[in-house]
Amino acid sequence: MDSQVGSTAQLPSRAEERPVVVRACDMCRKKKIRCEPTAQGCSPCTKYGTVCHFTPIAMKRKPRRPAGFKYIAQLEKRLLGVEALLGDRSLGKPTVPDIGSHKEQTTPAELLGTAVLNTSPNESNPWIQKSEPQAPSSEQTNNLLGFHHGSTFRAPDHNATDWSTLGSYVTDRLWPHPAPELRPVSLPVRQQLPTKAVAEELIEETFSNYNRFLPLFHEKDFLKEFHLKYSTSNPRDAGWWACLNVVLSIAHRLRAIRTLDPTQEHILAYGYAQNALSVVSELNVSDRSLSAVQALAGMACLLQGTPDPEPAAMLVAAALRLAQIMNLHRECSSPGLTESEAEKRRRVFWKVYILDKDISLRTGRPFGQDDDDMDVRLPSNANLELGNLDLFNCRIGLALVQGQVYKQLYSVRAGRQTAAQRAIAAQELGSLLSYWKSSAQLEIPENFAASSGFQLSGEMIHKVVLRLTYLHCLTMIDRHLPPMPPSFSNQELSRSEPLVPPPGSLCVAEARKAIRLIEAIPQGDCACVW
Repeated sequence: MDSQVGSTAQLPSRAEERPVVVRACDMCRKKKIRCEPTAQGCSPCTKYGTVCHFTPIAMKRKPRRPAGFKYIAQLEKRLLGVEALLGDRSLGKPTVPDIGSHKEQTTPAELLGTAVLNTSPNESNPWIQKSEPQAPSSEQTNNLLGFHHGSTFRAPDHNATDWSTLGSYVTDRLWPHPAPELRPVSLPVRQQLPTKAVAEELIEETFSNYNRFLPLFHEKDFLKEFHLKYSTSNPRDAGWWACLNVVLSIAHRLRAIRTLDPTQEHILAYGYAQNALSVVSELNVSDRSLSAVQALAGMACLLQGTPDPEPAAMLVAAALRLAQIMNLHRECSSPGLTESEAEKRRRVFWKVYILDKDISLRTGRPFGQDDDDMDVRLPSNANLELGNLDLFNCRIGLALVQGQVYKQLYSVRAGRQTAAQRAIAAQELGSLLSYWKSSAQLEIPENFAASSGFQLSGEMIHKVVLRLTYLHCLTMIDRHLPPMPPSFSNQELSRSEPLVPPPGSLCVAEARKAIRLIEAIPQGDCACVW
């Protein structure tokens, strides 16, 4: 005991010679009590008469690491992986030409057409082809996903994207951040623009057939911008690039209606639509202009004629939100705004409004623009030719009815009402729709079914689409009308002659009239069906 006490008494002097720090004896450490060393051992051991012995303990602690060091290590590991990936991919060939580079470089791209990119010093824009596109190959025909009948629109396979393009934007290998002027890109650009002469023909076809009845673009302003910018068109000017490709795609869609084999026209239309879709991110984030709203609405019109309404619905929502940011839903009285510019703003807004209400009723989802939160005037019909029906204002009137049909019959608030209340609302909406039809003058000629679908005029095609849209709206109202009396139904079934629609069953009569409209729809136009 004395030897042990003597050894413990010398602990303070030997503590400086070794890196071991003894804080308590074995017994105190076992009992987890405070150890107070004394000359005879420690106070607790002396008190309880136990052996006081100090066992040296080596305390080797690792240096303290900052908080979140594991997350930082993971980031460093991922950064090394990205650098290695960029180093491997930099050996490949880029697929997107560097428009802003001042050096001459050959930039082959895997495009939808078969024409070769012109990278000679005489041609400054590699996005415009120097020869006419050839017939599509079988592989390109199989890749047509968005416009032929019975298929759904799908985005291209991102796994096949050549990420070597990212290497041209890296300014520092140690920190591969993109250049400040680089904008997000959602889809790769694939289709070359046609020559200027061919583009002028396509633009003329769009404005004389589609835009004439549903004005989305102002023809004079568009042609002026076309002559100024076409030779330098590239995805960096997102608004103009998207609008131009939308117009070209619509033209090929119109050509597909008038041909017996629309495969090539569909492929070209799909390629230009892909060009426009490649800058959707820029239009939503960076470009707050009227052309951005026009481009988003135009892309929605193209995708509206497909079986899947989801892409069109998202584009319409983006276009409507951007239009609201620009106050297109308000009647602007700014002194710096001319009447022509104000009229252009009105037409763009009402076009987006039409798409919003139509997709809302077809998908059963809420619309984005409330009628009580807008005061913009209707577009003027001063530029209409004599004898032409104002299809645009008629379509606006139908869109107003469509919005009320969804709000009073299919919204969450309408679902909480009784069936009798919804039936009363359906009768009022039916009267409102009948009044709209009487003012729209949508009667189809008797010899309409005998005419070939490929010889239909642009106005007649728009009338067919408007009539089918009216029938869809009438069907949505008819679902909530009171059912036919059972006695009358049994009476009708017992007759041998053909069934005659009972009084008030307007939906049945209109559906029978629409059968001959479907027979005369052009074979290449699947948008009427969907």
